[in-house]
Amino acid sequence: MASISSLMGSSSSSSIFGNRTNNMITGLASGLDTESMIEGMVQGYQQKILQLQQNKTKVQWQQEAYQSISDKLVEFSRKYTSYAYSTTNLMSASFFSSSVITSTNGKYADKITASGKSSSNISINGVKRLATNTKYSMTNQLGSKAENGYINTSGGEINLEEKTTISTMDGMLTLTYGTKNITLDFGELDVFSQNGKLDAEKLEKSIQEKLEDEEIVINGNTFKASECIEVKVGQDGTINLSDKRDSGNSVYIKSASGNFASFVTDLEDAVKNKSSIFHLDTSKEMTKEVDTAEYLADKSISITLNGQTKQIKLDGIVQKDSETFVQAFERTLKEKLNTEFGADKINVNVDDDKHLSFQVKSSDMLAVSTSAGELLGIEDTLTSYLNTGKSLSDLLGEDMGGLKPLQAEGKYTKNEADGFYYDEKGNRVDEKGNRLDSEGKLLYGLVINDVEIGQYTADTAMDTILNAINSNSEAGVNVNYSKLTNEFVFTAKDTGESGRIEFSGDNNLATALFGQTTVGAVASSGTITINGKDITGFTENTSISDFKKQVETTLGGTLAYNSDGKLALDKDGTTEAIDTSKLSEEQIDLLERAANYTAGQDAIFTATINGTKTEYVRSSNTVDLDGMTITLEGTFPAEEGEEVTFTSKTDTDKIFDAIKQMVTDFNAMVTEIKKAYSDMPLEKTDGSRYEPLTAEDEEGLTDSEIEAYEEKAKTGILFMDRDLASLYSSLRDAVTGGGSDSDYLRSIGISTSYEEGLTTITLDEAKLRTALETDLAGVQDAFTKSEEYGADSDGLMASIQKITDRYAATTGSVKGILIEKAGSKYSPTAALDNTMLDKMEEIEKQISSWQSKMSDKVDYYTNKFTQLEMLINQMNSQSSALASLTGGY
Repeated sequence: MASISSLMGSSSSSSIFGNRTNNMITGLASGLDTESMIEGMVQGYQQKILQLQQNKTKVQWQQEAYQSISDKLVEFSRKYTSYAYSTTNLMSASFFSSSVITSTNGKYADKITASGKSSSNISINGVKRLATNTKYSMTNQLGSKAENGYINTSGGEINLEEKTTISTMDGMLTLTYGTKNITLDFGELDVFSQNGKLDAEKLEKSIQEKLEDEEIVINGNTFKASECIEVKVGQDGTINLSDKRDSGNSVYIKSASGNFASFVTDLEDAVKNKSSIFHLDTSKEMTKEVDTAEYLADKSISITLNGQTKQIKLDGIVQKDSETFVQAFERTLKEKLNTEFGADKINVNVDDDKHLSFQVKSSDMLAVSTSAGELLGIEDTLTSYLNTGKSLSDLLGEDMGGLKPLQAEGKYTKNEADGFYYDEKGNRVDEKGNRLDSEGKLLYGLVINDVEIGQYTADTAMDTILNAINSNSEAGVNVNYSKLTNEFVFTAKDTGESGRIEFSGDNNLATALFGQTTVGAVASSGTITINGKDITGFTENTSISDFKKQVETTLGGTLAYNSDGKLALDKDGTTEAIDTSKLSEEQIDLLERAANYTAGQDAIFTATINGTKTEYVRSSNTVDLDGMTITLEGTFPAEEGEEVTFTSKTDTDKIFDAIKQMVTDFNAMVTEIKKAYSDMPLEKTDGSRYEPLTAEDEEGLTDSEIEAYEEKAKTGILFMDRDLASLYSSLRDAVTGGGSDSDYLRSIGISTSYEEGLTTITLDEAKLRTALETDLAGVQDAFTKSEEYGADSDGLMASIQKITDRYAATTGSVKGILIEKAGSKYSPTAALDNTMLDKMEEIEKQISSWQSKMSDKVDYYTNKFTQLEMLINQMNSQSSALASLTGGY
């Protein structure tokens, strides 16, 4: 029998009594072995706990046995039906076709590639035209624009005088909202005084603007710090912080540093007491004037030209003759740029509106940033190209270029619970019916090819827009931005004439960013006269593609550009200039847009199949010809005797090895399944079954003896399991099947054998090799076909996969039967939530309950025997006293 201490859970005592023996009176007076008697009295509890522990061990063994089987199902399915295993995926048609080595022959063999094998006799006589994608390129209209071969990049208004007023309050202020710290940085040019006194309104506004740039996450929702923290600045220098959301969060000053700290009169106490109120010393000088040239001396401008970056120091600014300081700055910067990059590579100019601009050739890429941005009007990096990291409001303006936001769907009403407005579809809107996101920002829709790409706010970065377009499969277009040409290039994802690129509408974000792909307002003229011919019949909604066709049909040429970059007509290689002198700017722009739109075209080729010569038109350059996949890679004439022919050879070893290994793995899998539910539990010589060893049982046994015993005890642990019996039957039926499919499998060497109650797959290697050489398509079909994709019945692998999914699917809301029952290392969620684990946890609760009951009984009996010992001791003492009084008589 196991010692009771081994059943007491976490107790480390060698006795069931634990520390009770410290206060326990043993059986010295009574002569009773009280500890042994108590152990005997709770023996029933001990046996119950022992039985529960053994039950838990058996459930754990059952779980391990189920997992062993489900692991094999998962591994089999992944190895032979998953695209992740391209070298063994017997369910993939490409696995079989990739095993066919097809070579091209003839004068133009390099113009065609092919894969797969066809039972037809095929040759390609000629390729007249390749399929192409629809493309549309448009010059970027956001930010800097190229003119006459140069591009100007301009910043905001400069603020350069001979003297510069700087703040003496520069430094940092850290505030705490709840558990979130927000640090605000005040620079030397953050001036908050007027006529030498604190401008409370200006300081308050600056703090709010800095809070606008910080974020606070509350319960998974992101808010601007300005939405959470209310700041009030009094003219006397008192700064009061409060919770703008009234959510009960504390708001207080955490720290201050730099010169700003010296202005906080009660900094130490305010920080110590986590105060929401602190004070500034308004008697101190808050600004000072410095010589601008000296102030700029330690500042610099970072210039990157075509990938080469140099830091241009802003020192050495000296006014000459009658120069203003701005003129001296402009001249000095120009001289430094000439020295660093070469003469006239970068031109500098300050215009009459005091805007600093940089000019480079349109083929150059320029980026400018500076630590003196506030003085020079360069708060963000200036680029000659579009900075796609900027937000939509940065590129289109705060009014989003006049673009209207999305509107409410149906009527909208105010929800009294949260104070927000919602339309009939549950969309959040403002009081005017404009659509809002969860943070209350206006939403704008982006539609391409009649597909809504998404809904975005003014804060959305241009990069996000481009990525969304490229990742949208329904719209069917890709877009790229070229820094070199400053163009957006749209390309239809699919080749052929059906590819299109269309976006229009005044309230479409796509048109605001890229322009219209329709004729638009130019149609109001009714007619465009080009080189003496009238182009008519179009409306404002006519697509650029259709308009281009009209122009080219009417003028008898292809819209293009000549070597000088001027609009022209290409007439069979001869360029004819287009007279634009009588056209309006809108009409010229329309023609340029049409010239930049190239409609996709279908491939045209001639092939002879089984003696019949036919011209084919296809939208793709990759086409299927009776099982052979050919790819057109160039054009060539259809001359007699110069056709491209094909020679195919099958790599049978690759397919044969995969099938042979699949048979081995399948047989191992069904053998384990059948054995698991068929083997009866073993019995000892006395007729009892092997139970899990207890800690006491293991004493004196070697590791190998314990292992041998447990192997016997585990035998039959899943005996008569219905799920496994059903699994085995399903797998057996998948390969035995019936009808023509199983007949064909037998004809290619795949059949079954039955021995001692077990059905396995047998493989006739000679038959299989012959079938691979003579009927690869038939073998492929037998393995890969699926009802899901239109076949009249499932092939072998689809039949097996349905079973492995039913019993061992590791993903999805509903897992496989065995995965739900026992969990799996291949399914992290099921490993922590399964039937067997629930059983073990329930048994553990019962063990804990019985241990508590036994502990209570031990306490009860210990107390009773202690009282007995005390009474006997008391009686013995009284007896001794009486004996002494009677003199021992």
